This record gives sequence, C-alpha cells and structure tokens, in this order.
Amino acid sequence: MLSDQEILELAVRAGKGEREALGSLAGALRPLICRWALVMTGDHDDAEDIAQVVLTKMMRSMHRFDGRSKVTSWVYRITRNASLDHQHGRKRALKLADKLGRLTQADAHQIEDPLDRIEMKRTLRLIRTLLRELPMRQREVFDLVDLQGMQPKEAADLLEMQPGTLRVHLLRARRRMRREMLAQGYGKGGDDGSS
Repeated sequence: MLSDQEILELAVRAGKGEREALGSLAGALRPLICRWALVMTGDHDDAEDIAQVVLTKMMRSMHRFDGRSKVTSWVYRITRNASLDHQHGRKRALKLADKLGRLTQADAHQIEDPLDRIEMKRTLRLIRTLLRELPMRQREVFDLVDLQGMQPKEAADLLEMQPGTLRVHLLRARRRMRREMLAQGYGKGGDDGSS
C-alpha cells in the first residue's frame, strides 16, 4: 500500500488530468475499497460491484478533490454512500420481488386456463429476474412508474431528480426489459411484437 503522501501526490496529479496517475491511484485504492465494501455488505460479489461504482465516481470527480482531507477519507465516504445505496436498492428489489410474487398468486387464481396460469407465472418470474439486473436508478424508476403507477413528475420529485432525467432512466429500463423479454421468446408468435 502506498503512503498517504504518495496517494495525495497521485490524487493531485490525477485531479490535473494525468491519466497514468489516475490509473495508479485507482489500482492502489481498489483493495482498500473492496475491503471496506465487504465489511459494509458482508458479500464479496456486492463488494466488487460497489468497488466498481466507487472507482467510477472517484475518477469522474477527482478534479473536485480539494485536499482538505486525506484521499482515503474522501474515498471512504464515497464507498460508504455507495454501499448504503446498494443496500437500499437490494431491499427495494427484494420487496418488489415479494410484491410480484403475491401478484403472481392473485393473478393465477383469476386465470382459468392452466396454460395461461403457467405462462403468467413464467412471465412474472422473468420480470423479477430482469428487475434485479437493472441498474438501481432504472429499477427505482421502473418500479415507481410502471409497477406502482406513479406519475413521472411525482416519481421525479420523490427521487429528487429532473423529470427529463427520470424519463431517460425509464426509457432505458423499458427498452432493456423489452429486449430481454424478446430474447426469452416473449412477444413473438401470436403477437406482432409492436408496442
């Protein structure tokens, strides 16, 4: 591990746009970020995902690092916030999966044809799986607007984002869900696939 002074020197150079310094800084901090994220989440895969997010955020905002605190303190705060965001997203995904599971049961009782019931369960299972694969922001937006029925403006206010930004996330989420469902064979055959 590099000393605090060496890390600070890399950070200063990286803040000035030196790509080599930025790469060296990311390489030096990655093991530390992974360790912190692992402590916060208790899961190796989640820690790796969080480390990727943290490194990306760090690289994008390096020019804003002002040197008033240690680089590691600054990166720890980014890691902590990313870990909390990840855990909140995971909890929302689990709640959403549970909600979809209950919908599956309720809708299955209303469908009379056993084949239609099987297809409904298969579709909802796929939707649950695909939702977990969406980036957290897209998952939140998709859930609020398409599953909970909120108006986009209301969801944007709740998430403290611009309505235009929300619409972009929603569009991306819908496109990805549709693309994955088509890849799984949904929307083909009896339906012309348009919508």
